[in-house]
Amino acid sequence: MTARELVLVAALTSPALAWSAPSLADATDTGAPHRAGASPSDAREEKREALDGPKLDALLADVAKARKNVKTLRAAFTQERRIALLATSVKSRGELMFGAPDRLRWDLAPPDDVVYFIGPEGLSYKTKTSTATVPAGGADVARALGDLRALLTGDLASLRGRYTLSASRGAGDVEVSGVAKDTKASVKSFTLLLDKGLVIPIRAGLLEGKRDRVDLAFSNVVVDGPIDPARLRP
Repeated sequence: MTARELVLVAALTSPALAWSAPSLADATDTGAPHRAGASPSDAREEKREALDGPKLDALLADVAKARKNVKTLRAAFTQERRIALLATSVKSRGELMFGAPDRLRWDLAPPDDVVYFIGPEGLSYKTKTSTATVPAGGADVARALGDLRALLTGDLASLRGRYTLSASRGAGDVEVSGVAKDTKASVKSFTLLLDKGLVIPIRAGLLEGKRDRVDLAFSNVVVDGPIDPARLRP
């Protein structure tokens, strides 16, 4: 498995967001994100406040502040990866674990039966028969892993260097979306829906290439619950 494949499989498997209960609508070829889990009728029925300029800055600061003191986060997820070239989708279930400041574990249940680890040493995966690690020393890998951590558990404002961010607020949630500034970027756009407390993820999605998508839905989220540190290491 190549470094690029590992990072994509891990991004937000999410880039393993592969980050589903309700799946996201297909984005256009421009890479513009759609609201996570929303249908056109939903968009008409729900009033959302667009957050831009100072309001966007304030939201990103509030997310960073809310996440700053989180020591652990654990959540079940469902995932759907849609591959346009093969006209197929792959659905999986699993569990996400985060340990501050910089460790993520991404478990995909059978039949996938693979575990991804993200930490200072890089990106690793483990199956029943094999293991591998892509060191974080490479600029591209380090950047991708940093983006993934920022998206799920870190400072979203740090993504501004590579993504044009936008956001909206609903009655009980906020959504942050990003469109890659580099047209050659592997992840063209993303969406992240958080509950109103700004810590608990509800749904997320990535657009890879023009039409390949990874859609995630989170459930049973536990913040600052016990997690064995050994489970966060390869």
